[in-house]
Amino acid sequence: MRRIQTEQIKGNEIVARDIYSGNGVIIVAAGTKLKLEYKHKLLEMRIYDIFIEDEISREIDENEFSDEVVKDLCSTTLKNTIESFAYMTNEETVKLSDIAEGLMESVLSKKEVLYNVSKVRRYDRNLSDHCLSVAALAVLTALNSGFSVEETKEIAIGALLHDIGYLSMKVDYKTMEMEKLSEDAKKEIKRHVVYGYMTVEKQEWLSPTAKDIILYHHERVDGSGYPFRLSGDRVKPEVRLVSICDAFDNMIYGVLEPKKKVYEAMEYIMGNAGTKFDREFSLKFNASVAAYPVGTLVKTNTDEVCIVIKQNNQSPTRPIMRKLNINMDGEWEATTTEYDLTKELTMFIVDTLEE
Repeated sequence: MRRIQTEQIKGNEIVARDIYSGNGVIIVAAGTKLKLEYKHKLLEMRIYDIFIEDEISREIDENEFSDEVVKDLCSTTLKNTIESFAYMTNEETVKLSDIAEGLMESVLSKKEVLYNVSKVRRYDRNLSDHCLSVAALAVLTALNSGFSVEETKEIAIGALLHDIGYLSMKVDYKTMEMEKLSEDAKKEIKRHVVYGYMTVEKQEWLSPTAKDIILYHHERVDGSGYPFRLSGDRVKPEVRLVSICDAFDNMIYGVLEPKKKVYEAMEYIMGNAGTKFDREFSLKFNASVAAYPVGTLVKTNTDEVCIVIKQNNQSPTRPIMRKLNINMDGEWEATTTEYDLTKELTMFIVDTLEE
């Protein structure tokens, strides 16, 4: 199976995974053959990506599409916890801690983990989805950077709550592009870090590191960030790490800026390593994320089109791919030719055809 954008539905595709509404209700069951008119209904419901079964993605293991770090975590639990944060009981804080521990266990259970950005956005991406993804990326990067388990847990909890300040704002920031806003609107958006810190400031159970992540995750190494334009070591290492994960996730989902493909977002991070972002953490992050997620159609320097079928954990930019041809009906058709880019040293990917 593979992921496609809802815009690409032509009709007769077979749904590989249940499609849910924003309320968690199944609206299209796995195995359903799609009709063209479904596309418009799904888009109206803000369902932008779906999984389908087709010939070119045969033999791709379904497990390849489970976020390699986040498995079986309940996004609804996090959503409810975040939205009721101001009224949280001890029982609810335990749930947040359990999610953080679950993230770490998922990473520690494997010797090699590569984050595969493939989670389907069931509807307009909510705050908890973003925070969960950032936390997963932060846990993986932190453990790969040598942070202890206890330090990583603090990072995870801070990342799970890092954008909680948006709950105090009435603006729909997900539909905005920062550079197109007025100066007053930009200032209001930037206040979310202060609102978030004010929400957690007196929460004694929350560590100082987690609180710093909430307040400072938009600061940049070169002093170009906000709210205080801090630079370099004036920002804790844990915060500098989370800021990379947050920026990356916002870029690939087009939050407050034009949407980028995964590899483009990674190139942006590396292009700003040592200036906007901490250099060492950028390198660790880059080595932890799959540049070309499984199921992605890519174009190579040999002018071939392939589908990514598996990752090489030690080489995030060099996956294993299957070559595709166009059949008589003008549709992609899988061949038996496969390329492992860790062995095909003269071949490389120049672009993705869809994401």
